[in-house]
Amino acid sequence: MVLILIMHQLDEIDKKIISVLEVDAHMSSMQMSKQLNVCAPTIRRRINRLIKNDIMRIQAVQINRAKISIAVTILLKVESNAITRTADLLASQKEVGFIVLTAGYFNIVCLGWFESVESYSRFLNTILYPINGVLDMDTLICTEYRKYAFIKMNGAANQIKPANKPVDDIDMRIIEALEKDARQKSTRLAKSLNISAPTIRCRINDLLNNNIIHIQAFPNLRMGKTIAAVIALKVANGAVNRIADCLCDLNEVRQVLLYSGTYDIGVWAWFESIEAFSEFLKNVINPLEGVEKKEISIQTEIRKWVHMW
Repeated sequence: MVLILIMHQLDEIDKKIISVLEVDAHMSSMQMSKQLNVCAPTIRRRINRLIKNDIMRIQAVQINRAKISIAVTILLKVESNAITRTADLLASQKEVGFIVLTAGYFNIVCLGWFESVESYSRFLNTILYPINGVLDMDTLICTEYRKYAFIKMNGAANQIKPANKPVDDIDMRIIEALEKDARQKSTRLAKSLNISAPTIRCRINDLLNNNIIHIQAFPNLRMGKTIAAVIALKVANGAVNRIADCLCDLNEVRQVLLYSGTYDIGVWAWFESIEAFSEFLKNVINPLEGVEKKEISIQTEIRKWVHMW
């Protein structure tokens, strides 16, 4: 109830600030001031209020995950009495960063990132395959990210180049801390990680400049987006790039992934209402030429998210 009341108090300036930070939260208050024509102190004050009221969080995301790890989407249809047990088991695995329960043919969807083929194989054989109550499953290996949390990965104007710097243990410790809260000061990070503040600052700049991480705002999932959908598409040969590019241009679409497996494209999209979702299906998904098969699931509950609230 408190969040709902706060949401009604958001004005157009708040919404503009959130929209800018969703794309790039590393932007300075002065830069935002020029872009939005709002004074920098007001920008800073509003950002602090939005964070304090749990309307948004500013966190780091690892980009080009498909280039530095094996990224896998797992679709599971399990017996109704096994849903909670299965979701809890998967949530306890460090390789799994995202789990949602869905209404559709598949009732659990999760994303996992693996350091090697061996670790992925071990996960399949020791965790996934032995689960009791699984009626059907599909594992889709991500070959390319086209859009990830509003970051477009393709197109001349939005090209994000592959990381050209190896990531070591110190980098990963910093990344993991920034994934929880990217607004932490270098001195606080230095104390918690036992690394000098100048090293922290240098490492963060390298991670940003080498396109290993991107810092952005994540609005609370309850913030006006009542419908979240997971859509898997199998498309005809030669149609993947055209359809993926079309989906990347849509504001409702948060993620577009290319797969090797039963489906070719995975989409995660947010909508303000069931009517907006219905219009999206009718006007965007259904008319797409070259789609041979689609699986659509509506998210009912988040069980784990690397940017968990």
